[in-house]
Amino acid sequence: MHNMIIEDEGAMNLEFDHEHEVNSFISVSHGEIPELHDFLQTHNQIRDRAISSQLQEDLIEHLWK
Repeated sequence: MHNMIIEDEGAMNLEFDHEHEVNSFISVSHGEIPELHDFLQTHNQIRDRAISSQLQEDLIEHLWK
C-alpha cells in the first residue's frame, strides 16, 4: 500500500505560510492534563497481560451474544 503511484490531479495549492507559523503563539500547559492522564492509565491497563487477557475474553463474550 505504501508504494502506490499517485496520479497527477492537476494544479494544487502547495504553498505554506511560514511567516504565519513562525509568528504564531503556542500555549503551554504546566498543569496536569486529565485527558492525557486517562489515556496513559488506559494504555497501561491494556499493556498489562492479565487485564489485556480479560478484555479479550470480554470482547469475545460480547461478540458471541
